[in-house]
Amino acid sequence: MKRNARLKLTFAVFRFCLYGMVGLSSEIFFYNLVRIARHVPVLEMLFRFQWRVDDRLNLNGIWDTPVVTAYGQCSLWMFLIYGVACFFFIEPLYRRTFRQSTLLRAVLYGFAILSFEGLSGVFLEKLTGYQIWYYGDAGAIMWQMTSLYILPIWMVTGLIAEVIYRELMDPDLVAALESPLPATPEETEASLQLMQ
Repeated sequence: MKRNARLKLTFAVFRFCLYGMVGLSSEIFFYNLVRIARHVPVLEMLFRFQWRVDDRLNLNGIWDTPVVTAYGQCSLWMFLIYGVACFFFIEPLYRRTFRQSTLLRAVLYGFAILSFEGLSGVFLEKLTGYQIWYYGDAGAIMWQMTSLYILPIWMVTGLIAEVIYRELMDPDLVAALESPLPATPEETEASLQLMQ
């Protein structure tokens, strides 16, 4: 494999892993945000969805934990889910629509994530025998694996992923990543001087 192809593959794997890790940590944070926002009059309208986990796993008690504990949870399957959603849906959507309005892109991202959430939830239930997540609210659709109530959250999530992607694709960053590593201590020192 040529160096250029190897670099492109490595950078793609890096982006996938970054999306997965950001998604995992964001989900843990999100549990806390939801618990807090449900007690704030204006914000509670955005958090009406009933995000649940298969009752057989005994993990739904998280909603009753004190906010001060800052406790969150996440299945490791979500690493793949977030990586796939951003790499295979958000990135291509952005490349096709970056000249369109932010609102249009947000709506497209929201519905793409909503659809993927529903389908991947069904897939994971078939694979594991458990509902890794489901929604128990009036907006629940796609076999309760997603909810129309969470659409605004997915719209914002798509825009955040877009910002990460745009920053990662900055020409200066890409050039720096593709340049050869310094071979000697002197070259390393010269590189550090250039960065300052």
